[in-house]
Amino acid sequence: MSIFHFICKRTKTIQIKSGAGGFHESFSPWWRGLTSSVATEFRRLRHAYRPSKGQNRQVPISIRSLIFCLVCLSVSMGQTAEVIAAESNLDHKLSPLNDASAKPEFGVRNGSLIIAPIPFSDPMIDTGIALGAGYLFKIDEGSDPSMVGLGYLRSQNGSSAYGLTFNLALQDNRWSIGMTFIDADINYDLITALGTIPVSQQGKLIKSKLTYGITSDFHLGVSARYLESTIGSSNPIFPNLPTHIRLPNQFRTVGFGLLADYDRLDNKIYPTSGFNLSFSSTYNKPSGRFGDEYIKSILTYDKYFSLGENDVVAIRLTGCSAPGRVPFYDLCSIGGTDAFRGFNITQFLDNALVSSQVEYRKRLGKRLGVVAFGGIGGVGGGFDALNNVASAFGLGLRYRVSKKFPVDFAVDGSINDEQDSVLYISVGQRF
Repeated sequence: MSIFHFICKRTKTIQIKSGAGGFHESFSPWWRGLTSSVATEFRRLRHAYRPSKGQNRQVPISIRSLIFCLVCLSVSMGQTAEVIAAESNLDHKLSPLNDASAKPEFGVRNGSLIIAPIPFSDPMIDTGIALGAGYLFKIDEGSDPSMVGLGYLRSQNGSSAYGLTFNLALQDNRWSIGMTFIDADINYDLITALGTIPVSQQGKLIKSKLTYGITSDFHLGVSARYLESTIGSSNPIFPNLPTHIRLPNQFRTVGFGLLADYDRLDNKIYPTSGFNLSFSSTYNKPSGRFGDEYIKSILTYDKYFSLGENDVVAIRLTGCSAPGRVPFYDLCSIGGTDAFRGFNITQFLDNALVSSQVEYRKRLGKRLGVVAFGGIGGVGGGFDALNNVASAFGLGLRYRVSKKFPVDFAVDGSINDEQDSVLYISVGQRF
């Protein structure tokens, strides 16, 4: 019996509870009606709750926020570059929807508890289950929800991780403070010029950030990161790999960065118009003989056009720079830095990246939708030497899992320019 079948058999509802004056609602597992071959593949569960007009405003239930912090960050010990990029690019999507009432309730005791098992499938760490628990609450009337959460992940290839995270919104969203701790033991394949090499990576990650809202749309901030990691492999080729891959035991990296985010989207979950521009730049100091300091910067621009009530075009442009001698997990990555579909995130790693993606989204009714997407990207030693160019395109299906909120179950199939096909199953849009 697969992990997913066991969870579905044992779990009848996902319960969402709140404190005094709050609400209690149970959701039947929406994946019950899906075929098992598809359902066992989905990787992330991201969902947001906001009462409709006329109800007292409660703390929005955001499983989407919880899963992003506890699942994506848990995998980060094997995909650090991917998570750093994803975090900076998706922060704007984790905010709640517009206010539903002029008299919101707030206070820690009026928070909401979320407990959910999340089956997933990831091409790097196989299928598995992530267990997440989070408590969401509002510190003051005008701020977005704050969250304290924990999670545990285990996959069929032996990977495991646990994490703790919190994010606090203060003073009418003027300030935001967040921190995450991850302890992970991850097994994955690293694609190199010498072939595909199985790698085991153990380590600890601590990340924090502080942002300040210059306006309601524009935020500036600072970040810090500490990573301690040991990477090894039983493959006899591993000792002959370059030193930026064959890192010493207990290798440590300390980083400090700057953040900027300008958000003019009409909806945080399913944008149909507007744009988001995000930027991060992190100074990193490796330990020991590795020696070289480096700066990694990422710029992402997302733009959305509405072509009618049921049609949307989404565009993503990404640039990444990490010059110098950089540990492989912090290099720019097609798929890791930009959420590009079509390639393993360890296949195209280098000091610079530029990519563009476009997706056409069409709703076929209240529940069903389809998408067509494509993209092209290149990596190289610098922006003047993007010698490794890759492209991919694909089609996807969408099933709306909520009648109230635009959250979709997504199944995407892609084909790249090397004629390799990759299947992606998740919840929510790719960007």
